[in-house]
Amino acid sequence: MIDAATQQTLRATYNPDGSELRSHQLVMLDMLTWLDSICVRHDIPYWLSSGTLLGAVRHGGFIPWDDDVDVELPESHFQQLLNAISAEAPAAGYALQTSTTDPEFLFPFAKLRDTRTTISEADGLDSLQAFHGAYIDIFPIAPSSSRKLHRLGSKLVGTELKMRVALAGHLRLLAPLRLAMKHIVYPMLRRLSKIGANGKCRHIIPSYFPATRMLNECLPTCRIEFEGRTFNAPKSPHDYLTHLFGPNYNSLPKSIHTHLSTNSATTAPRMSE
Repeated sequence: MIDAATQQTLRATYNPDGSELRSHQLVMLDMLTWLDSICVRHDIPYWLSSGTLLGAVRHGGFIPWDDDVDVELPESHFQQLLNAISAEAPAAGYALQTSTTDPEFLFPFAKLRDTRTTISEADGLDSLQAFHGAYIDIFPIAPSSSRKLHRLGSKLVGTELKMRVALAGHLRLLAPLRLAMKHIVYPMLRRLSKIGANGKCRHIIPSYFPATRMLNECLPTCRIEFEGRTFNAPKSPHDYLTHLFGPNYNSLPKSIHTHLSTNSATTAPRMSE
């Protein structure tokens, strides 16, 4: 974990108390606490993932400039979690977003949405979707041997999404394409990718994040501190983060060091995962 003085400086620079970003982070923290309670009560293994886990290890909570939360779980428990969320979310002010609850959500993962808030993606590609609240991404992972197949799925869904937004007034014309992609093309890519996986896992195709996860580094999970609360983490956070971000994951990006030393305006970097 970085030293307390540096962390204090980062907080003051990027997400001081009362800022819009900090308020957004606290909304997601409450959502994560609720999701954790669901998983604990239903004995569903999940773990903080990607930049969220990096924040827990390096900052003890959110990366100061981060604006989302990611969790992962084995594909075999995904439907169980969706069922549990669906049953309990409305009473908590949340909604479950999947390709079933929102036909314009083209992905096989899920989002837990806060229905009392509103956000929008800067690129406008969420404009047709039914839900626009603060969210947590819930990624099922499955055996996957091929990064190339995963990237192909990413390109296909990205193209499909852009087409649907561009042709929003003519979505009926795209209905056959949607059915073919959802029920034929993506399932075929998933089946092919499982061949020879040998313990390697990735987010289910299509997803924008192709990095390899090793299930034996994730299960059984442990607990880790995040913003003064505890949540599930991979069994080996170090190995997990090294696979995703390299051995120097605990070091701050160079652009952050430059910003802190010069106190000049800069755009905070986004994590690739």
